Amino acid sequence: MTNLPNPSRLNFTRLLVLAIGAAFTALACTGPEPLGGVQAGGSGSHGPNPGGGINLNPGSGGGSIATGGAGGDCQNQVIAVIRDFRGWDSQASDPGGAATKHPDFEPAVKTAEKGIAAAALGSDQKPVFGNTAGIQTVTSADTFSQWYRDTDGVNMHFEINLPLTPDPLVVGGMVFDNEAFFPIDNQGWGNQGQTHNYSFTTEIHTQFVYKGGEKFTFKGDDDVFVFVNNQLAVDLGGIHNAETGTIDFDGQAAQFGITKGQTYNMDIFHAERHVTESHFRMETKFECLTSYVVVQ
Repeated sequence: MTNLPNPSRLNFTRLLVLAIGAAFTALACTGPEPLGGVQAGGSGSHGPNPGGGINLNPGSGGGSIATGGAGGDCQNQVIAVIRDFRGWDSQASDPGGAATKHPDFEPAVKTAEKGIAAAALGSDQKPVFGNTAGIQTVTSADTFSQWYRDTDGVNMHFEINLPLTPDPLVVGGMVFDNEAFFPIDNQGWGNQGQTHNYSFTTEIHTQFVYKGGEKFTFKGDDDVFVFVNNQLAVDLGGIHNAETGTIDFDGQAAQFGITKGQTYNMDIFHAERHVTESHFRMETKFECLTSYVVVQ
């Protein structure tokens, strides 16, 4: 008599195989948290790398680069590092205890001004203070250096994803638009008695292949610095209402030293330093844009 497999045992085996397969598929497809899911690394520390990215060669400035998303594939989102600062003096009962505010946030003088960031990006892919005479909204090169570098007791590091969606007004365009950009309300050092957490910076690093016809537009407040191939392309520094800067890659190719078919960096830095509004809009026309985090 031929022994036939037990049907219940066979069904159990099939279910087990399917469950294991589903688990591996979920692990493989897990990417960065969606917008609104914020990963924190604590005070002055670096949180989990979104998407479980791979580490690349360390930068000469002591930082290292980590890719996000599916191994550097084209993405419909960019990874943003948010650093929270104190815009007002903290009390003993506040997160982190009593502390003095950062001097560059809610400064005494509030005005738009160019030259805060130097024309060339630093070797660690961070902006360098322009040291321009007459700058009124930044205290010093040292305080500016803290804007985009993890500093214990001064800032807290978070990572979020900013989804890019098709722009209904531009064929082939992608856009992220938030007219009330407050990504870390009630987190970090807290709202400090305000309606929102107003004192933070945003740092985004991307790579693209220049193919011709690309444009990039940023609208925001307060400070916005955009670098292409390590050259300052948009300078909307200081404290101001929402302002707009556009990059025409074909028209400015010689200025940036870029050639069609080659891969280049575009690095975006933003600061929200004053109540009561926060606008953040990016418009792109890149066929492919990848995003990564510079760990510093």
